[in-house]
Amino acid sequence: MKELILRDIYLIRKNLLITFGIFAGIFMLGFLAVLSAKYGNIAKYAFDSGVINDVLQTSTAFGIVAGVILGTSVEHIYNLINKDYNCGWHQYLLSSGIKPETIVGVKYLMVVIIDIICLLTGIGGCQLLKAISGAGEGLLIKGAFADQEGMIVIIWFTSILLITGGYFSALEYAYKGKSNQKTDIIKILPIMVAIIAGMIFFFILEQDEEASKRLLLALFDKMQNVTVLYIVPIVTSLVVTVIYYLISVRIVKKEGKRV
Repeated sequence: MKELILRDIYLIRKNLLITFGIFAGIFMLGFLAVLSAKYGNIAKYAFDSGVINDVLQTSTAFGIVAGVILGTSVEHIYNLINKDYNCGWHQYLLSSGIKPETIVGVKYLMVVIIDIICLLTGIGGCQLLKAISGAGEGLLIKGAFADQEGMIVIIWFTSILLITGGYFSALEYAYKGKSNQKTDIIKILPIMVAIIAGMIFFFILEQDEEASKRLLLALFDKMQNVTVLYIVPIVTSLVVTVIYYLISVRIVKKEGKRV
């Protein structure tokens, strides 16, 4: 398994470096904004102290965006599965007697490891920007958890990206790396359904202001729970990823019988 992991890391190293480079670039934009607001042109020429505070507060958003983009690194793994099928590497591993659990497990282990590294790096970068800027209140989250806004957003987004990575990986095994209009529609359909359902949900809420206020208050009350904020998304994403892993193993086992 170690050799397979090293091989995968070697093949996606350039893609990972590009993603980390984008993360570093966005982080630096936020960092430069902080320096300018505290010691540079913004600090010198801003006509209102409120402008400086807004810049410092907004700079933390760069850290959040950078952390979320870093989480997209999981896509390199399911793209690698596609390449393994197309170049014959997957078939070679099956015919060489390596267990399907190992073949599939390496890929899902990589997805989880990359997601965790991106999560920790993203949170670290975001919290560093927040500490340097001294911004107190969050842009999206108010109240007791405002100072943890970046951490909360990145945890939820990386959890969603982990689930998405498992979903696309399972589909690559199901369609054996083949790509056509039908498979593309199936891959994107659940995401589109979720987006449309969300838009419909918010449209309905807009029609009833009282109901939307009650829902938002109830949601806000629930979000004050640390378990909901941190543990639920992480545990849920890991459980769903394990389910996708088991499905993928079953698919590859059926392949092995025909090899």
